[in-house]
Amino acid sequence: MKNKGIIEITFHGRGGQTAITASQLLAQMAFEKGFKDAIAIPIIGAERRGAPIQAFTKLSENKPIRTYDSVVDPDYMVIFDTSLLLMPEIKDTIKDGVVLIVNSSKSFDTKKFGNDIKLFIVDATGICITRNFMHSSGPILNIPMLGAFGKITGYYDLGIMEKVIKKEFGEARLTKNMSVAKDAYDTVKEV
Repeated sequence: MKNKGIIEITFHGRGGQTAITASQLLAQMAFEKGFKDAIAIPIIGAERRGAPIQAFTKLSENKPIRTYDSVVDPDYMVIFDTSLLLMPEIKDTIKDGVVLIVNSSKSFDTKKFGNDIKLFIVDATGICITRNFMHSSGPILNIPMLGAFGKITGYYDLGIMEKVIKKEFGEARLTKNMSVAKDAYDTVKEV
């Protein structure tokens, strides 16, 4: 929490990977858990499927959030696609002290980003393929990535996720959503 008690998270994905929805769901889960304030800030432009996109979430445990600008020095970065790590606008925000949560089945070296970076990986794509958690453009990555985020941070648990998912997507989609959330929650690992 570099910003006076405000936790800042960036989401980086490609159009269709559901990173913007993940940012919004995270804010809801944090609020449900008891955070004083939580906001999601999507960056929406002329994006198309496959184009790089980003979203931001800010959380506060004890005071209102009064800034609505984008995050430039995040505490956590949630990366839906490893190819995005090569983009200068993303690579340049990876600074010492950040926690990277990356959708990847393989570890990689973080030394090129800095010395004090924590890396967690979760094979969200593999989980989605195994569980057939897909839409027309590919895997639906938001729920497994949020499952991993919840496990790593302790900001919410699977019970909170279930409550928010049921409210947002209904009872009919709950079992499938929770199966991928639990898989990610159980398999995310620090490397």
